[in-house]
Amino acid sequence: MKEEFEKCIGLQIKLTRNIMETEHNKYLKEFGVSSEQGLLLKYVYEMPGCSQTQIAEDLFKDKTTVTRMVDTLVKKGKILRKTVEGDRRTHHIYVTPQTEQKILVISPIFEKREEDLREIIGEEDYETTMKVLNKIKKYYRGLNK
Repeated sequence: MKEEFEKCIGLQIKLTRNIMETEHNKYLKEFGVSSEQGLLLKYVYEMPGCSQTQIAEDLFKDKTTVTRMVDTLVKKGKILRKTVEGDRRTHHIYVTPQTEQKILVISPIFEKREEDLREIIGEEDYETTMKVLNKIKKYYRGLNK
């Protein structure tokens, strides 16, 4: 890879994401979901009763993408969409009991990966990495405002 590419932070973030996503997909394959769907499921598990709008905002996804993902996961029986009384346009999202059990089995694998990363890079570099990534996210979120 050319040096200019090796020093491109956006490319390095993308490549790292691709590697991590490929690895995560291995663990989620038996559950029948992608890493993107797994992230949404974990979010809903942690935030039961959240709305699709809240999911879109917090996961930095457009509403159409979240709606499509939720529709797919409802069809797969992984989550439930419950209409808010008095407002048919608003739905609260919940994981099914079966999904909750699977999340409890899979979560320790991802928690271990996070622990490994923290150990490999050290606490100081971990904190620096998180600060830098948050600055990058803030920069890109502010571009179109």
